[in-house]
Formats: sequence, structure tokens, C-alpha cells
Amino acid sequence: MRIDINASGDQQAVATLDTAAPGRFHNRIRQSLQAGAFLYTLEYVPDLRASGKRAMDDLSRNAELVGRDPRIAGVNIGDRVKSLDCFDTVDCGRVAAEASGKVPLLHLAGKDRTPAQARAVLERSLSQGLENMLLLTGDGITEQRTERIRYQESVVAIGDARSMAPDCVIAAAIAPFKYREEELANQYLKMAKKINAGANYLITNCGWDMRKLAELAWYRDARGFRTPLVANLLMPTMGWARGIHSHRLPGVFMSDDLFEKIGQEHARGKAEARKAAAYRLALQIVGVQRLGYAGVQLSGVDTYEELCSAMEKAHELGHSLPSLEDWQFAWDEAHRLADGRLVEFAPRGGLYLFEAKPASGSLDALPGFGDARPSHAEGAKFRRMQALHHVAFEPGSPVATVVSAVVRALDTTSAGARALLGLEKAVKHPSLGCESCGFCRIEYLLYICPETCPKGLANGPCAGTDDNTCEFKDRECIHNRKYRLAKQEGRLAELETACVPAVEGTRGTSSWVNHFKGRTPRVIWLTATR
Repeated sequence: MRIDINASGDQQAVATLDTAAPGRFHNRIRQSLQAGAFLYTLEYVPDLRASGKRAMDDLSRNAELVGRDPRIAGVNIGDRVKSLDCFDTVDCGRVAAEASGKVPLLHLAGKDRTPAQARAVLERSLSQGLENMLLLTGDGITEQRTERIRYQESVVAIGDARSMAPDCVIAAAIAPFKYREEELANQYLKMAKKINAGANYLITNCGWDMRKLAELAWYRDARGFRTPLVANLLMPTMGWARGIHSHRLPGVFMSDDLFEKIGQEHARGKAEARKAAAYRLALQIVGVQRLGYAGVQLSGVDTYEELCSAMEKAHELGHSLPSLEDWQFAWDEAHRLADGRLVEFAPRGGLYLFEAKPASGSLDALPGFGDARPSHAEGAKFRRMQALHHVAFEPGSPVATVVSAVVRALDTTSAGARALLGLEKAVKHPSLGCESCGFCRIEYLLYICPETCPKGLANGPCAGTDDNTCEFKDRECIHNRKYRLAKQEGRLAELETACVPAVEGTRGTSSWVNHFKGRTPRVIWLTATR
């Protein structure tokens, strides 16, 4: 599918690029996905630039070994994970490709990137034959800044990449380990939007609740999506477990029971703890194979030798656990606490989408579940804003005709333009959180301003929510309110098909002027995929 995101409705904002000559590097990731071969990649997280040449030498050594091993499709390379001052992901990708002969998977995050900067990164990647990319919004930056950090949205980035290079391989992220109605529904709604925008396959975030990984596969099949799934699996040491359990890794959940189990393993000594963690990882690999996943991406497995060990252990277990029932018994026994209880991987009262596996192709939309509904105040504000928008801004409204004439007249002078901008902010900031972006998108978010999201996301939430709370921990995720209203109004389908463009070149201008002069970007209505 080709998505053209237009700046004005007349011309494409991005040009189609030719990638490097076919065959320069082997695209084993594409081939594995097409052939249905189980996919392994070696993760590399770029180090800080201050670490010097040694870090790149390590990448080159591991990539060369990956290149010789037909079991491994390539290297996957993180982007700005430790800091904004890490080695450049595209540069690392080039090193990995040259050393291995295989096209790596580049994680390209939108954090601290304008739309133009994000497109420039895509162009650099594609021009060097690096055509596999996981497009992410990205988590919060670690550096302290006084100015607001902007993020390029993953959905918009997917559309840009698909327009630039229709044949590139695009992965998108999905976070199935959510346990409240709003955040769980939002993940599945945004998943469909990413597929509609052109994602070729999906990669989960980290988690250990195998029922949630099954739920994702079931939902994919019930909707008739043919999008391959890859599970991102993490082998947690005690240090990892402490950080995750205390909610320091955005969007990754570890239950009290699992943390207790890892603590019990650690108490038996580091060697025993490492052995138990490796066994858990191998069991998860076999489990996702039994669930029909296309592959795994392993975190906390940093070298070629460690990856080989994990693959070999999973291969052995796969032979001894030929059925899902055999695997489930082994998984349960590996997660029995000292008091005999089985580990509960979900929080108390955690919500699941299904109680049983639905039939393939049985759903054409997100099924109804849960009892979330807008508060009285949320519903009343929505109705007021909807009525005001219809009267004052929709074409054909007599009031809108008058407002348009007044706005256009005032905009003919600099004093009038300043007055309009000041009036708009005075009216909209207290009621909506307006920051004078110049492209008012509230109509597509059920009159919730995306500028009130710390990342400015208009196309759905990031993966960083925790118990319906924003990654930044200072508010409820704004997309929860949007979901509740859309559910009440029968508009959930829009949350899968409306691709709201990025704000470009209009910040600090009046959205009223831009609206009535036809200068606002055109929202793309994506074709629903089956």
C-alpha cells in the first residue's frame, strides 16, 4: 500500500527514492518473513560516542559472525536508547551490513526529531541500501531540556517511508501487555492504523505474560490481518528485574510474583539465577513458536555467542515440547514459587480481550469489552465543542461564513494577525491546552488537543503507559479520554483509519487563519486492511 501524505493537498511532501542496487546486501529478514522461516536477529544497542572505536569494533565482530550463520537473519540496531549522544544508528547499520553482508533492521525513533529531520534519516538509510526499519515514536529522552521536546509519530513515519520506498520492509511496534480497557484497546486500534499505513510486520515490546502474547496472535487472526508477529523477549537478570519491577523501563510490566520468583532464583547464586533466566528465555522462544509467531528479537542477549546459546537451548526444548499443551506444562512448572503457587503474570484485576480463542476472520473491528465510559464532564465538553465547531468552522454554516470573512480581513494586517493569534490562544489554551501549533487537530481527536500529550501524539498513544497513566507519570494518557468518547459515539473505526499529519511550518500561527485559507494539511483516511 502506498500512502501519500500531502502538505497542502496538491503535492507530495516526500519523494520516492530508489534504494541501493538489489543484491548489494542480502535481505534475509525479508526472505525469512516471506518464506515463513522462524526469524532470529542479534540486538545491538549503540553505545555513547564517548566510548570510542571499541564499541564499533564489537559491532563489526558480532555482525561478521552473524553473516556466516544462516540461522540468523541479521542485526537489529537500536536508536538513541541510552542517550541522544549515542553512535548514529544509520552509521551502525552500515557497519553491520558491510561486516555481515545482510541488511540489518534499524530502529528509527522520532524522539527529538522534526518531521523533516526524521525524513532525512529515512533518506540516508534508504540511500545506503538499509531498507529494513522499525519505526518508533520513542520513549522519553534522558537529557534535561528547558525547551519542549518534539517527536515524529510512528504512524506518520510509516507513511513517509512507504511513500519514499514502496518496497522497503517496515516493522511497527505493538505493546500487548496492557491491563486496563483504555490502554489495551488503544494499542489494538493503533496497531490496525499502523497496518493500514503500510507496516509489513509487528514487533512486541518486552513482557512475560504468555496469555497476552497469545491474545495478540488471536486478535491478529480474528481480524484477518496477515501481518507477521515478532516477539521482543528479554532475559532479565536481577538488576534488570529491579528496574522493571519499579517501573523504570517505560511500558514494560513485571508482576510482583515474577519479581519474587526471580529473587528466589537469585538467592541460589548467580550461576543458578543465570541458568534459570536462560531456561525461561528458551521456553518463551518455544512458546511464541507454538503460538504462530514469525520470530523473536532478544534483549539482554548482547553477543553472537549468547544468541547461539539461546537458539540452541530453544531448539532442544522444541523437540522435547512438541505441542502447546506440553509447552504450557513446562512453563507452569518453571514458574512455581517456593510456596507452591504459580506465578501470576498480570496485575490484580488485569483485563484480557478474550476468554477463549475466537475463530479466524470472525472480527471486522475491535470487539466490545470492558465498561469504560466518559465522565459526565468529558461528555458535556465534547458536545459543547462539537456544536461550536459545527457552527463556527464547518463549510456551509452561515456563522462560519461570517467568521471566515472577519478572520481573513483581520489577517491582512500584522496588527490584526497578532490580535487573532492572541485571541485564539486566550480562548483555547485554558479550555484545551492549545500551544498555537497552527494546525488544529482536535476535530480528529474528539476535541482533545494532542499538544496536551507530552510527546504531542495525535494518532494514538505510545507504548509507555502504565495502568492508564502517561509515561511521564503526571497525567492520565489523553488517548484514554479519546477512546472513551469514541466508544460512546460509535467512532472507534476512525481511530484505525484517520492518519493525522505532523505539524510542519505552522507553529506560532493562527489555526483559524490557516483553516479558513485552506492552509491546513489534509488528514489521510487510510484504507482498512484485511
